[in-house]
Amino acid sequence: MSNAVVVGVDGSAESMEATRWAASEAAARNLPLHLLAAVGRRGGPGRLGAGAEAAGTTGGDAPESPPRHHLRTAVRHAQEVAPGHEIHEEMVGDGPARALLQATENAALLVLGSRALGPVSGFVLGSVGLSVIAHATTPVVIVRHTGDGGGPVAVGVDLQHTYGPVLDFAFEAAECRGTGVTIAHAWSPRALYSYPSALPDPASMMRTENHAEYELSKAIAPWQRRFPRVPVEGQLAMGATSPFLLDCAKQADLLVVGRRVRGHPFPTRIGPVTHAALHHAPCPVAVVPHP
Repeated sequence: MSNAVVVGVDGSAESMEATRWAASEAAARNLPLHLLAAVGRRGGPGRLGAGAEAAGTTGGDAPESPPRHHLRTAVRHAQEVAPGHEIHEEMVGDGPARALLQATENAALLVLGSRALGPVSGFVLGSVGLSVIAHATTPVVIVRHTGDGGGPVAVGVDLQHTYGPVLDFAFEAAECRGTGVTIAHAWSPRALYSYPSALPDPASMMRTENHAEYELSKAIAPWQRRFPRVPVEGQLAMGATSPFLLDCAKQADLLVVGRRVRGHPFPTRIGPVTHAALHHAPCPVAVVPHP
């Protein structure tokens, strides 16, 4: 469905949690909610959740088939979150990854669930979820559990690459929620030194940090003008990006990261920062493709 929030449904608890999150998001964005169940090429239930177990046996398109039951259950969950909101159901006779990718060609975003394993191990992101993220041209949100509400949208920004689509998504999501944006940018002093054993020069370090702060402020200024009602907080840190970004996500209701699209037909690489966010962030993670 064109310009809708699409969510994969397979009957698992994870996909139902994703459905509830997607229903809230669709209502906030004033977009239809599209519930999608893949029945597989042989009519059996597809596994749309990331690492989730789909219940039931094959049943084709009969009214009481497992995919139909999963969709009906998902509708009830969505209606509890967003009563009266526009909801559409669809069963597709195809594999989960292909069905999801086809459904998102003109969608606003795709939502998938993921099974939690704990704060240390992170969570299971199965082959379907990874494949969809690697190929999707639409933002994909992975949900394992939702926050209490009211937290900011945290977004990681790499000023060395394209970041416009990532900030677009983050600011639009924050505006819909009536919350703020926390923009995280990690900088490194390694470029200052020609060999690893060089001792940091405090003056150079201070200049580099001030320059990073200036560049971040300059980069986000256009979005501050476009979204004047969205509070913005910039967070800078020296060192590794992933731990810093995960720390910022602890207080957030949504973490937004980017994935570079390299323009060839083969699966594109999910970078280390995005990979860490997907497997360890304590909140839903939106992966936004960009050039």
